[in-house]
Amino acid sequence: MADVFSAVQVGDEVVCRDCLKMEEMVSAQRGITDSYSADDVRETEYICSRCNKKIEPFEIKF
Repeated sequence: MADVFSAVQVGDEVVCRDCLKMEEMVSAQRGITDSYSADDVRETEYICSRCNKKIEPFEIKF
């Protein structure tokens, strides 16, 4: 399984986790699509192509 991701590259779009369709989420979890880690999102500001919001880093906290 792929590492935790904050956003995914879908075609020409950068899409946040909230806007992903189910099949896109499954592809991202399997590591099939290009994804952006929390560190990537912290270093460069990305805007979701679907909701136009700034993509925030996603991290699992134990």
